Amino acid sequence: MSKNKLIVPEAREALEKFKMEIANEFGVDDPRNLASKHTGLVVRELVRMGEEELIDNKRIE
Repeated sequence: MSKNKLIVPEAREALEKFKMEIANEFGVDDPRNLASKHTGLVVRELVRMGEEELIDNKRIE
C-alpha cells in the first residue's frame, strides 16, 4: 500500500490523467517508467500551477 495519500481523494482521477499527459510529453507510455529527472520536472510543474492558482485566488478576493 502506498504511503502517499491525496488530501482530496476525489482528485485521484485528475492526477492520474495529468501523469499520463506528462509521460506522453516525454515520450513514455507509462508514468511508472519516468526517470527521477522527469518526476522532478513534474513536481516543479505542479508547484508552479499551484502557485498560479493561489495568486489568481488572491486577486479575486
